[in-house]
Amino acid sequence: MSSPPEPVTLLAKRVLAELDPVTERLVGAIVDADPSYGGDRTSPDDLRRSCHDNLARILQSLTGEPGDGDLFDAPHATGHRRAEQGMPLESVLHAYRLGHRIIWDSLVAQARDDGALEGLVEAASYVWELVDSYSSEVARAYRETEQHLLRRDDRRRDALLDALLEGRGRDRPVLAEAAAVLDLPEDGAYVVVALAGTDHRRPVGDALAVRGLRSAWRDRADSEIGVVSLSQGTVDDLLRVLEGLRGGLSPVVDGLGAVDIAQRLAHVALRAQPPGVPGVSALDDRLPGALVVSSPELASRLVDQALAGVLALDEDERDVLLHTLAAWLDTGGSAGRTAAQLYCHRNTVLNRLRRVEALTGRSTERVDDLVCWSLALLARDLLPTSRPPGSASPRLEG
Repeated sequence: MSSPPEPVTLLAKRVLAELDPVTERLVGAIVDADPSYGGDRTSPDDLRRSCHDNLARILQSLTGEPGDGDLFDAPHATGHRRAEQGMPLESVLHAYRLGHRIIWDSLVAQARDDGALEGLVEAASYVWELVDSYSSEVARAYRETEQHLLRRDDRRRDALLDALLEGRGRDRPVLAEAAAVLDLPEDGAYVVVALAGTDHRRPVGDALAVRGLRSAWRDRADSEIGVVSLSQGTVDDLLRVLEGLRGGLSPVVDGLGAVDIAQRLAHVALRAQPPGVPGVSALDDRLPGALVVSSPELASRLVDQALAGVLALDEDERDVLLHTLAAWLDTGGSAGRTAAQLYCHRNTVLNRLRRVEALTGRSTERVDDLVCWSLALLARDLLPTSRPPGSASPRLEG
């Protein structure tokens, strides 16, 4: 800003000489106007020091001799401190407005004594522009600190949720602190949901809260983990909120300290869901797939052993036989229903099955072989390394 007009500088010096009584007037006005300053957040000494320093800085600026240091050090210190104390920003800005009014009233009183009212009125826009800049700085400092505190609180929440998900919730002090910070009950029924993708934390968390379901969320590289308390809701309530998303749902576990187990099972349920299948799958609805994804090395070996001869064929013949075998298993071993599903003759189905038997050394009459085929086909869907390139379901001819 430019230098203050001369009438203002002289008046500001006179008010500055009476800084202590002006400070007391401001302290009294703030306490009378806002009960937030009469509680435990701000001590009388703290409020008095803040009023003194901010009045001094503004008046020094109006004298044209602001002194050494940062011009806005007082509002910055006040904004940072009030944010840390949890004082509402509205209360802080209201206190500033009271300070501005007292400065203006003090300048007017001095101008009357000096016969300088006309000069002060002409300089009014300069005075208010200056005091507005101080208000802007205190608000900026407050918001910066508020954001810093929120990030710090988020990091603490994330660290405590990580501790629970890593199994440290069995340590009683860790469990108690996590429950308090995350605002979750220590006891009661819990589930964990693993959602594919990111950016679900806030909308899902808010929607659950509306329905009385308390939750805590954690980002992962390609998914988000939600720990959900069922103390005031049901799994069905949760699934209604998650409609349209893709994920895995753990079984219910007892207590916040057991969510590490639930998290692992929720991830297994998500991985057991075939690619492209929408919705949130409960683990108990995906148990065969869960067995497959829980041991990918064994699953890959099962694919090689159960389907070895078929996998060695050229792509077209291989895919026709595998698709026929999968359809036959899905129809409960009915050649007729398989033929109807594949739009081919029943004998064509039987011929393909005999070809599968010959290539794999297994039989459609043995339960163990049927189980191996079923799990091997499931593994090819769930484990990317088990599906050769171009192995999408083929177009079949009769």
